[in-house]
Amino acid sequence: MRQVFACIWRAHEPDATFKQEEFEKRIPRLMVWLRDLKSKGKLIACGGGGFPTHSGGLTLIAADNPEEAKKLSEGTPMNEIGATELFLWDCFYADLVHKDNEAKLK
Repeated sequence: MRQVFACIWRAHEPDATFKQEEFEKRIPRLMVWLRDLKSKGKLIACGGGGFPTHSGGLTLIAADNPEEAKKLSEGTPMNEIGATELFLWDCFYADLVHKDNEAKLK
């Protein structure tokens, strides 16, 4: 059964020592990963943000089971400079019409 999983990425380095250029040089590969998820119907939503002292991001993916979700989440190149925690995400309602940045995935 299809489930939604939250892939929550957090940088290993705190903001004080985080090297933004290391993040930015992975963006092209990140976009490839996200496009691949989207083309397979696995990408629900994605976005960046952060924690109080660390850079971070969230990707919501659809998967049939936790093993598939784990395999999909391991594909992000951001794991080279951080780590992703995976959570089953119970979606009770979603109105995902915000598409201002959708062109970046094409």
